[in-house]
Amino acid sequence: MEKLNDIFDVEVAKTIDAYPSVFSKDDVIQLITRLRTDAVAEALEASRQLAEAERKFFISEMDFQEFSSNVCKALEREINNGGLDVYDYSSVEFSINYHNTIEIENLDFNTDAVTDELSNILLDQFQESFGKLLNPENEE
Repeated sequence: MEKLNDIFDVEVAKTIDAYPSVFSKDDVIQLITRLRTDAVAEALEASRQLAEAERKFFISEMDFQEFSSNVCKALEREINNGGLDVYDYSSVEFSINYHNTIEIENLDFNTDAVTDELSNILLDQFQESFGKLLNPENEE
């Protein structure tokens, strides 16, 4: 918008600096036409830049589904590899059944460990998937 104002200021300055005389209709029409052309060109450039900026920060549904899938896979992989204790083994309760068999009565779910790991995975996956949108200067 500032550039657009500069265009008008330049044309006004040219008119003021012109030799004092009566301007013809053709001079005024030519001036207005030139201003309109420059103003439209500047507006189109600004619109193009805005559209380009919006495309850079756009997250499609497919991008989000891929992100969600990656989070689920990472959490499942962490649990299956044994890197995450999903059960609180210190609170397990056993009982002895008939025929001297041991039965688990109670085994608590370790929600703190799961939520901590999920938080870490979410941060890592978000940075990997969408970090380039937040820090475009870090693009490779």
